[in-house]
Amino acid sequence: MAEDQKLSTKIVDTFGSTVSDMVDTKPKLARNLLLRAFEVKRFQTRRLPEAQQLPSGRAAARIALEGVTGALEHPDEAVLTSIFLPTELFLAMGLRPLASEALADFVTGARAEEGLVRSAEQRGIPETYCSFHKILLGAAAARVLAPPRLIANCSVACDANNTTFKWLAQELGSPHVYVDVPYEYDEDACSYVADQLRELARAAEETFGRALDEGLLREHVAHTQATLDAMVRSLPLRRGRYLHNDMGLEMQQALALHLSLGSTDSLKMSQQALRDLQRAERFDGLSLVWAHVAPFFSPSLQQMLDMNREAQIVTSDMCFNQTSFDAFERDATGRLVLDDAGSPRPHPGAKPWAHDASEPWEAMAERLIKNTFNGPARRRIQRLHDLAQLAAADGVVCFCHWGCKETMGASQLAKRELEAAGIPVLVLDGDGCHRANNAEGQSSTRMGAFLEMLRARKGEVAGA
Repeated sequence: MAEDQKLSTKIVDTFGSTVSDMVDTKPKLARNLLLRAFEVKRFQTRRLPEAQQLPSGRAAARIALEGVTGALEHPDEAVLTSIFLPTELFLAMGLRPLASEALADFVTGARAEEGLVRSAEQRGIPETYCSFHKILLGAAAARVLAPPRLIANCSVACDANNTTFKWLAQELGSPHVYVDVPYEYDEDACSYVADQLRELARAAEETFGRALDEGLLREHVAHTQATLDAMVRSLPLRRGRYLHNDMGLEMQQALALHLSLGSTDSLKMSQQALRDLQRAERFDGLSLVWAHVAPFFSPSLQQMLDMNREAQIVTSDMCFNQTSFDAFERDATGRLVLDDAGSPRPHPGAKPWAHDASEPWEAMAERLIKNTFNGPARRRIQRLHDLAQLAAADGVVCFCHWGCKETMGASQLAKRELEAAGIPVLVLDGDGCHRANNAEGQSSTRMGAFLEMLRARKGEVAGA
């Protein structure tokens, strides 16, 4: 088995190096090779899924592969977008949203990111820029990515969103729609964003020559709210359960819960997760909440966290940044009030959302403004605390992805506030998609020491 793994790794390394070398001179061939690789991987998720994964995990992998591969196969139906922009309106029109994070994750899985990063930096993109966006910019500028018919993004959640898509629109000559998102939620802000989403829909109708069926849009928004509700209900079920999880699967689930949110597939995935968790095996190892993206390709972190009965990622804030906890009670310190089963106690008369699927534009706008990645860092920190509390996590890993100033700026604040609440935190620097920016030895050492500290702490609590 070890020899088979070495051979597989060598083949993928050779493939990635070959594609990277073609970026500048044979971009169409590089595009075709990447697409063939993604199609092979998609076939695997359809016909030969990973046996170790739970059914909901296999569904997440399939949804992510279908989304990225389908957008690349049908560029005439693709919308290049930012990961936090609501996509129900695109799905209701039969369009295929594609985000930088999705493209970069799959390019990195094929070990071909180096050529696209090089392509971006040769065109003046700073080395310190977000690697997800550099891969997208390099692919588009070299024409490895076919020019999209429409570019649409919102201001959530990073500086790169406010420059990448404008640059791409100028470089590629594609029409561009930008959605400005206020930091604080009120009904005026909700109406302001809802009107921008209506304008985006009109731009998509004009660009693609197809009409949006608002009845179908309401169905997708209803699916979204049901999906997010199921995700919240899954959190207490993760306590002491073996999730058969790995870093790559966590990122695929995040993609499914963003670019395919509102689809029946994502709804079924979240409902399947509830069934999976109810019958999952007991888990006595360490459970971690992961903040931000994960370097799923890191051999040392894979060994410590992937499909490991001693330590696992129990959830990540990338999968719960859009969920609502507004209907739950909190005590005077801001902690959720839990019942005897560890579930959050409903607040009498409160609703998770101010707007339901009967008001689809306002519902999408509300979710976008209340996204925990929008606005002040305290929202993300509160959500990390909630996730750790509900899933009974032993600690939090705050991953500072290369070029992400927001996460870097919030990390020490998160560490201070979470540790004051009794939740240990490891702040880990690295890159979620560009191997060259990862200090493998340092990450391994620090993660190993963190896990040992958590084991000792857990042992002390058990022996008390």
